[in-house]
Amino acid sequence: MKKIINDEKGFTMIEVVVVISIMLIIMGIVISSGRTLNDTINLKNTTKGINTKIKLAKSRSISALNGTNYGIYFKPSRVVIFKGDTFVDGNPSNEVYTFSNKIKISNINLVSPPGTGSDVVFNRLIGSTLNVGTVEVQVISDPSKTRQIVINSDGQTSFGAFQTSTNSIIKNARHVHFNLGWKIESSTVLSLKWVDDFGVERAKTDIDISTYFDDVNDIFDWTGTTLVDGVSQEIRIHSWPDGSLNTVLCLIREQTEEQKLQIFTDAGAKNIATYENVGAGIVNVNAEFDGGIMEIQ
Repeated sequence: MKKIINDEKGFTMIEVVVVISIMLIIMGIVISSGRTLNDTINLKNTTKGINTKIKLAKSRSISALNGTNYGIYFKPSRVVIFKGDTFVDGNPSNEVYTFSNKIKISNINLVSPPGTGSDVVFNRLIGSTLNVGTVEVQVISDPSKTRQIVINSDGQTSFGAFQTSTNSIIKNARHVHFNLGWKIESSTVLSLKWVDDFGVERAKTDIDISTYFDDVNDIFDWTGTTLVDGVSQEIRIHSWPDGSLNTVLCLIREQTEEQKLQIFTDAGAKNIATYENVGAGIVNVNAEFDGGIMEIQ
């Protein structure tokens, strides 16, 4: 009679404990990595959200929405968009943006006065500010994870590069950027012409381009007022270089101004844009130059 030998072996208690321990370690690493990733995403999204609110307050100031300028007030757990030059806590017109409970503003370093040291107030029509400095956003559970927003005197922040759009018509436009595709220094005169619905000229302003460049002939900046049918039309036009062969031109117009406006250089040789009111407070901006690209802010 043959003896049957069973070679099957079970797991010992020690082996089971070792396997469970390894699984727990792996799970801990995965959970920790997930938390770290979530913290990073929260920090990034919150910083972008704050930056969006800063841009919104600046944009409203440039367009003089409701006839006033705007500012943004920073608190550890939220930011507030407010009307006018002074922040008043609890004002019904305030717009509050609250962060995730895992993120906070850990440091505010802004020039004051004017302001309280915790706010940025933007100038009407221009969008500039005297409250320059930095705002630091932090993950509460990990102070080493931070992102910084830098605000300069032009009201620009360190987040968000210039983005272009290929749309030919943009509605509700009061602050518009045009990627010209050529250098504005190559032109001598920038002309603004207000016309009626039949294309008849109502008023015109010619700007000597060279007069309004900075010392290094790099940035063009002009602000002026033209009387059109008895109404003062205030416009600001400024530029910045985008590479060696291109200029980005920024046009800012009062929100309440509705007369049709044509903008061109060198007696129409290079058309830039036309503002045209189409009713109900909607304004179309048509690019008329070849390869024209524009953006609304």
